[in-house]
Amino acid sequence: MTEIGMIDKGGYGIREMVAGQRKRYLPLPDYEGSTPTETMFNIYGQAIDENYSKLLMERSDLPLEQVIWLDRVQKKEPVAATHVAVLRKAGLIEGRKPNYFVSSHVANVTGTRAEYTRNKGLDDQYYKKLILQHIQNFKSVSGSDIRTLLRDKLPDSLSVAQKQVKIKNLLSALRTHGLDGQKIATHGTGKGARWEISKL
Repeated sequence: MTEIGMIDKGGYGIREMVAGQRKRYLPLPDYEGSTPTETMFNIYGQAIDENYSKLLMERSDLPLEQVIWLDRVQKKEPVAATHVAVLRKAGLIEGRKPNYFVSSHVANVTGTRAEYTRNKGLDDQYYKKLILQHIQNFKSVSGSDIRTLLRDKLPDSLSVAQKQVKIKNLLSALRTHGLDGQKIATHGTGKGARWEISKL
């Protein structure tokens, strides 16, 4: 079987598949899901993150190792700190561990500015003002109301759990420090607790 080319004894077939996926601007093959007794080689037939594919189209000069690291970023897989530093220095990614995403420069070049802003999110002041305005509109709101208000406005790069933590931190900051002369406070406990405006 080796003689007729059905066994890839030297590993060149895998190299060719990696090169082929890169040329097609698709995610690179990987071994995710492998176990000590079983090797799983995954080949992706479609884009996971369109920004990654557009970046490869624009930057055909990228070294293969950077393409591999970016591939891990787009698959939301762990990336070594040294690799992150290289990608940051090259202006290719932004974000904080583990939520990295392509940079504003890349988004501008590839025409994915809206996706970039959804990944990066907005300034905390914006979210705080939104919370205050929501409470002013309805005098008293539940924590569930506030989570519903912000859920789709927080960065796409955050997981559901991370969005919950972000909302909790925003509420804590408004309760402790306030904004524009206003603080918020809770009345009641448990599921019946309500957020209301209180003066500084």
